[in-house]
Amino acid sequence: MTTKFSRLVRGSATVLAVAAVGVGATAATASAAGSGTGTGTAKAKKSVSRCHTGELTAGWGSEGGGRPDMDSVEQQTVTMSLKNSSKRTCTLHGFPGVSMENTLDAKHPMDLRRSASKPVTVTLKPGTHTSFTMRILPVPKGQTGVKKVAPGRVLVTPPDEKAHFTLKWPYGGAIQDQSGATHPGTFVNPIGVG
Repeated sequence: MTTKFSRLVRGSATVLAVAAVGVGATAATASAAGSGTGTGTAKAKKSVSRCHTGELTAGWGSEGGGRPDMDSVEQQTVTMSLKNSSKRTCTLHGFPGVSMENTLDAKHPMDLRRSASKPVTVTLKPGTHTSFTMRILPVPKGQTGVKKVAPGRVLVTPPDEKAHFTLKWPYGGAIQDQSGATHPGTFVNPIGVG
């Protein structure tokens, strides 16, 4: 009788184990199926692509930004804003290209070097804006012995774009030409950073 009882217990345990696995699989399947269905409130995330030059409006300054003192011997900050003028949300990530046309020597514009700051991704909804800064070393009036650039127009290319904005330099004065410097005091920061 013990042999029959052992077989009965083993058989019952097998049936229970199969039933438990079956119930578990059904619950897991129902749970997985339930997460993708329901009231219809869950939506697939739409991919947001980068902002293109034609979708942006550029201008000088930003909220809380001031004018650089072009007669200072100290490093100054210049801020430029970029507004999403399109009807879609888009992103900016990286450094803008900045080239300053030199009214003292048209053949030698100054391309600003990049800072060591890490870029971040900035998401712009329609009508919103972000900014980036340029750090510059002005040349005070009367200072001699310094190679300088007197900006006339500034060409700004958003990250990963080929088309650029052309803006008139509104601050006058001159900037130290830092083209060949190992650690220039005139540089551009990433969009949305410093």
